[in-house]
Amino acid sequence: MEHESINLKDNLEQIKVFEYLESIDKLHLVSFISQIPLPIAIFDDTSRCLGANQKFADIYESDALYLIDKLLSTFSTVVYARFQEALDYFHQNQNYLEQEFYVKGRFYLAYFKAIRNADNAIEMIVVVCSDVTRLKRRENVLLQNNKKLHDHLYLDLLTGLQNALAFDHYLNKLWQNPAKTDVSFLKIDLDNFKLFNQINSYTVGDEALVQLGAVLNEVIRQTEAQLFRLNSASFIVVIEHLTDWAVMTLGERLKFAITDEKILFDKNNQYLTASVGIFHFSQASDDHEVDVLEKLEIAIRQAKKNGANSLFLLKS
Repeated sequence: MEHESINLKDNLEQIKVFEYLESIDKLHLVSFISQIPLPIAIFDDTSRCLGANQKFADIYESDALYLIDKLLSTFSTVVYARFQEALDYFHQNQNYLEQEFYVKGRFYLAYFKAIRNADNAIEMIVVVCSDVTRLKRRENVLLQNNKKLHDHLYLDLLTGLQNALAFDHYLNKLWQNPAKTDVSFLKIDLDNFKLFNQINSYTVGDEALVQLGAVLNEVIRQTEAQLFRLNSASFIVVIEHLTDWAVMTLGERLKFAITDEKILFDKNNQYLTASVGIFHFSQASDDHEVDVLEKLEIAIRQAKKNGANSLFLLKS
């Protein structure tokens, strides 16, 4: 798009459009712009059309002569909005502005230019357009491909949650951030999940992971927390600016949410549970990088020492 914008400027300068417009008699205005090989229209500061060539009129499936004396808002509310933005910009003593707009299935790059009189008042506003539909579609394809690549790299294919690589990326950004903040990491580890898979099958295990991923996501939905699936039996929640008491309360809510799903573990009517290990890190007191996964492993081991469905908080 930037390359197209440069080409548009070069073409306008090469054929000296604005130099002619500043000196041309208004009686010859329509004749002059009809010879320009780009869609072009000229308006006064009230958006009344002073002249347009047929290429510009074709954008609106109209006739160039029909547009003369018509207000821009009567045949294009989209471009009228861009025109008003340009007019506000020109009142700040600027003379050029580029805008994009979409009309009748086509994308256009519009180049607005203010023509001023000897008193620096705006006499005319020239609008020159370039059809950039092919470029825009190519750009959209690239964006979609980039999103697919991002999803492949950073999303867990089973649950749709952020994955371990995304968690590493988060940590890298955290250590590079000069702002000091308190960060709490909660590792939710399903109790005896290997045995659960052996008893119920890995297919049932996968279904349980998808179900629980959605449940955990719902618990944190109203907060600024982020949720990651770390491995087959573990999830990690990251949240900033919480006190020890608040983060332990969140841990309990996550734990109870899993239990409340009542996913049968075996034929003895036991339900799948999870233990929660919490690592509370304060950058204000300790600004060097910490092995968060190691700290969480320590915290989860301490939680499981107290039995299934337990919680333990480890401070930095």
